[in-house]
Amino acid sequence: MKINYSFLFIIPMALIMLMDNMFTELAAPHNLVAQANMLNLLLKAMAVISFGYSMFYFTRMSPVMRVAFGLTTLYVLAMVFESYYFYNTPMVYPHVFQKLFLFYFSFFVYTYYKGNFHLKFSHVVWFILGGFWISVVVVHPDKLSLGAFTSHERGVYASSVYMLVIPFIYFLSKYIFESRLTSLFMAFFILVSIVFFQHRTVWISTGLLLVVYYLLIRFKSGLPINLLSKFLPIGIVLLIAGIASSAFLFSIHPEIITKIQDSFSDIENFDSQGTGGWRYIQWMSYLPFIQENWVFGMRFEGFELPIQFWRDDTNEPVFDDGQGHHFHSFYVDILFYTGFVGLAIYSIMPIYAIAKGLRSKAMTVNQIILIAFVSTGFIYGFSYVLPVFYYAILGWAIVYMEEDGVERMSYLRDFGSRWKAKAIGQNRKLTSA
Repeated sequence: MKINYSFLFIIPMALIMLMDNMFTELAAPHNLVAQANMLNLLLKAMAVISFGYSMFYFTRMSPVMRVAFGLTTLYVLAMVFESYYFYNTPMVYPHVFQKLFLFYFSFFVYTYYKGNFHLKFSHVVWFILGGFWISVVVVHPDKLSLGAFTSHERGVYASSVYMLVIPFIYFLSKYIFESRLTSLFMAFFILVSIVFFQHRTVWISTGLLLVVYYLLIRFKSGLPINLLSKFLPIGIVLLIAGIASSAFLFSIHPEIITKIQDSFSDIENFDSQGTGGWRYIQWMSYLPFIQENWVFGMRFEGFELPIQFWRDDTNEPVFDDGQGHHFHSFYVDILFYTGFVGLAIYSIMPIYAIAKGLRSKAMTVNQIILIAFVSTGFIYGFSYVLPVFYYAILGWAIVYMEEDGVERMSYLRDFGSRWKAKAIGQNRKLTSA
């Protein structure tokens, strides 16, 4: 029997995904100290590996990615010299350097898969789903109840739920292009899971994903797909079944309706209700420092700055001094520590990937999935720091956009039957036109 070893190519991607909270929790359930130590160790090790590998295979990079890598490295070296000059040590505060080290995860994934474009999309999808549900069942089984939902006991971190967006759009694509009802069921199940764990930022990100995905399928796939005919019959059946089941469920648990209404109210009044109000106060507390240091950020002075965000109930700082500032926004985080320059260096990569998609005459489904997901980072970053795995997906997306010919062969492996030949044929016609 011939064994397919293609699953081994997920290892580089998995090394970065393992730094998500759902995996560190699984390794050390309910031990926050052990989880933090494990995450710090993985971050440092992968930062060294990512930089070294990317530097060694620098020639694999496209001109734009070389510029992004060079600018990131120049900024890091400048901070090393600054640290050595003022503190007599090359890296006085690793917390500050980490803001740029995360970029190297994108370069690592990019350079690796640029030379080894053998990773199957389905392997990434099942790795995410398997890790997520094993973590939930083992670590947070008590959160799988209506009581946990109505009392807002989410349990699962936002980054872990955000990762589910990738399997969701993958199975939705499987249904659209292959008409597999099992894929539609999987997509619906994952979507219900995203809603159930109540991270409103992920809800909004998923909504944006669907909009971008539809537009790319409509204008960039080159496929004559009538989405209305795909979803209208299913939608009617689900609507009838949903009304019947929800009427029964809501009559028994009317608090569910109240909880959903409260969640949407928090979204509408983000600056005064729920966690959105908490974030808004934090943003306003640090805005003066960002404005005063908007070009290069505060860097080490920012780390030493006393905590500016205070609790209303105890009149004490939200975080302890001397441990850095922990922001609930990627934009505030990157601007505070590295300024507009740091944000501009990061922005090169997602904008480059999206621009390549918009300039292309036709995109394959895998490309559309990844570009749609990458675009959600601009929304997710308002409420949370971008998770570590996002940088891996970003690097992978750029490979897909650059390796056009190779990507089409990979597409043949992932999306089957007559839709494969039809999609490839349509894309070739449009490309040669």
